[in-house]
Amino acid sequence: MKRIIVPIDFSSYSNNAFLSALKIAQKSNSSITLINVVSTELDWKNLSREKKNQNQTILDMEAEAKDKLRAFIMDHKLNTVPVEAVVEVGVPHQEIVNVANEHAANLIVIGAYGMGYTQEKFVGSNLQKVLRNADCPVLAVKKAMNGNDLRKMVFASKFNEDSRPAFMKMKPILKDFQTSVHFLYVSTPSDFINSGEAEMKMNVYAKGLEDLIIHKHVYSHNEPENGIVEFAKKNKIGFIGIASNNRKAKSTYQIGTTDTVLFKSDIPVLSVKMD
Repeated sequence: MKRIIVPIDFSSYSNNAFLSALKIAQKSNSSITLINVVSTELDWKNLSREKKNQNQTILDMEAEAKDKLRAFIMDHKLNTVPVEAVVEVGVPHQEIVNVANEHAANLIVIGAYGMGYTQEKFVGSNLQKVLRNADCPVLAVKKAMNGNDLRKMVFASKFNEDSRPAFMKMKPILKDFQTSVHFLYVSTPSDFINSGEAEMKMNVYAKGLEDLIIHKHVYSHNEPENGIVEFAKKNKIGFIGIASNNRKAKSTYQIGTTDTVLFKSDIPVLSVKMD
């Protein structure tokens, strides 16, 4: 892993995302790109200098963001991790994904909520859209991760072949962390499977992954999301991995397993969009 993108809006959640990214970067010898976005619907990149000068408020906000981002970096102990700062002007989730693509990012680490957080919110709207559009893995956090959190991941899946490319995108991260991976098949009354059949699916899925430490579990619960969270808490899992359905082409946002699991617990969620 080489490049980690961290969106920063100066909320406590984005600070926790940065602290988590620092831990990850130290373990994987990666660099970090921080991005702050001055929000506007204007097509800022294609505006002439004359047109931009007619939007002095945005120019002032851009200058202020650059100063705040420099101060943010200086306030943290980087421990030799290379960190660069980028300020963009535009639609936040679009600029985050654009920067990730431009830098060929291996990972986006993002806070579950942003500056506009209120207690009744599900998860942050920018996070939802980044999850939907990012091509690289996205790690969403509420609290700052420590080194121990990186040691155990539960990968919850139905273990069909269509999710395998998404898991393979996670694999370099797991190798860097030397993570112990716990395959989890949640069997529910509406989608029941016997243990033998579930274990067979996981065994087939694990072929070719012998360089990872993999444990296999079948867990019965009334609801898949609550089953994932309950299992993770019982087994002191550091983070949860999910291969998310590709909702990029959907005209409306559909709440998925990733969003629900993140909402229901403080455990970080690593999500990769299925092709």
